[in-house]
Amino acid sequence: MSGTGKAIKVALVVLVTLLAGIIIYGAVVFNRPELMPPGPYHPRALVSQFRGYRVHPWVKIDPTKQYTLKIWSTRWPMFRDGYGYDDLIEEVIDKFQADYRNVDVEYVLLPLDEVGRAIAEAVENATPPNICIAPFDPSLVDSGLVVPINMFMCDEPRDDIKATPATDFELSSLQAVSAGNRLWAWPSWIAVKSWAGNAAILREVGIDVERVMLYGWSYEDILTMIETLRAREAGVPEQYMTYGLVLDTTATHVLDTLMEATGRGLVLSEDGDLMWQGEAIRSSLSFLQDVNAMNGFPEPIHMMTERMLELFWTGRAAVIGPVGPGFLRHVRERQDRITAGGVFSGKETVEPVLLPVPHPTGGMSSPCITVHAAAVLTYPGTGGEDTAYLAVRLSEALARKEALWLAGELPVVPARTKDRQHGFDLATRPDGASRRFLLGAASSGRMYRNLSSEMKEKEKLLREQVISPMMDQFWRGALSPDEFKQRLHDAER
Repeated sequence: MSGTGKAIKVALVVLVTLLAGIIIYGAVVFNRPELMPPGPYHPRALVSQFRGYRVHPWVKIDPTKQYTLKIWSTRWPMFRDGYGYDDLIEEVIDKFQADYRNVDVEYVLLPLDEVGRAIAEAVENATPPNICIAPFDPSLVDSGLVVPINMFMCDEPRDDIKATPATDFELSSLQAVSAGNRLWAWPSWIAVKSWAGNAAILREVGIDVERVMLYGWSYEDILTMIETLRAREAGVPEQYMTYGLVLDTTATHVLDTLMEATGRGLVLSEDGDLMWQGEAIRSSLSFLQDVNAMNGFPEPIHMMTERMLELFWTGRAAVIGPVGPGFLRHVRERQDRITAGGVFSGKETVEPVLLPVPHPTGGMSSPCITVHAAAVLTYPGTGGEDTAYLAVRLSEALARKEALWLAGELPVVPARTKDRQHGFDLATRPDGASRRFLLGAASSGRMYRNLSSEMKEKEKLLREQVISPMMDQFWRGALSPDEFKQRLHDAER
């Protein structure tokens, strides 16, 4: 064999040995990632990039670089012993900056009804904050600016990469923030779409309140309750009459909850087909029409929203709705004022409870939930993975802290199941049945969402320009269920 051949053979042996060593080292580091510092050539970083994840736990943070993270969230006007939401944010930031001293954090707090619109506009203008904490909006994923967090979750607990087990979260909350087999936000807490009742009145007319909270109730149950109430109140003057239902007639709120309970929470399907049609929409509107025929609503019906809380607190409403997470907070604050002598309690006993939305007779109830989550956004173009990595870490801490705090103030359910031991304060829920109702609905409930920004805008316009005006006509008695159904069908054609 010539000298050249021997040299080539030796080179090949060395090359094979080197490659084998690299492969072995890569396999060892892949299974023990702490053996190699974060960076673009870490085996797990390469695998993450191959799978399409630019942001992952092995992104390298430059200790000499100054980072700035911007947070947008909701200003919750609540305080416990002087501690409010601003203090919560500051506390999380201080703890985060103890680990990352080269990170500045700025935050903007907006009203709950404004934060979603503000985020959507910022994304459209390609000027989003790094973190937004709000009801999760999957239509933002289309922008390409939302960072998937799959690589920061794992099947089993891992200390080496600070990964969070997916099993820590309620499955329904993960489903709500997922699209295209990816997770797009850290679930924080779950709100259950509810109506509310005066349990004292309901029990007097034969309703098993605890059973309703656990198993739901039908339109027929409501109508029977109203019929019993009307018989009991025969001859009572209008100014003293108790009503079965006092509902929010603003926009489409009541119809939204009724349709959600039938399993049709979206007006339009993902493909643009009309979902609010046929027996589903007719039965919901017919139910409301039947309540009206039985004098179950206060007059004038189209203005009963203005009297909803007044009638409830004076013991003249069996059920009101829909109510948001702040309702039981309002209950507790009112009870505190009564105890302190600041509010006259009146002679009537009011025992507030959360109730599931009624469903069509003969059907099954479908709980509806809203999942609040912390999403990370990045600016268009390449780069910025290190900033996004820091935002993912901070957003998880914020989501968890917010859930723990709010669950002590509102009837909401932390998305992390183990956080319910000390963060799910019984003081915000009057009894065990309410707690079981919320937990059960949070587990089995569905979050209705528009997956595309185009369909979201189309449905928004349909609600505002067509459905809301028709609901006003319906409440005034100028539109029957069949006419409503036909007009909506014609408008969507």
